[in-house]
Amino acid sequence: MEHVFKQGQTRGVRRYYSEVSITAKPFYQHMGFTVAKEQLIDIRGQQLKNFVMEKCN
Repeated sequence: MEHVFKQGQTRGVRRYYSEVSITAKPFYQHMGFTVAKEQLIDIRGQQLKNFVMEKCN
């Protein structure tokens, strides 16, 4: 993730976002992301919770 941030900095990226699973959420929080939205998505007839997370520079 640090590599992504370095590349983004050289390209002028001001906002990063990702749709992440429940298990990935703590990692993204550790990297400075916050939850922008919680959502339920349908995968093969099952509803799964995930999170839209973002980090702004």
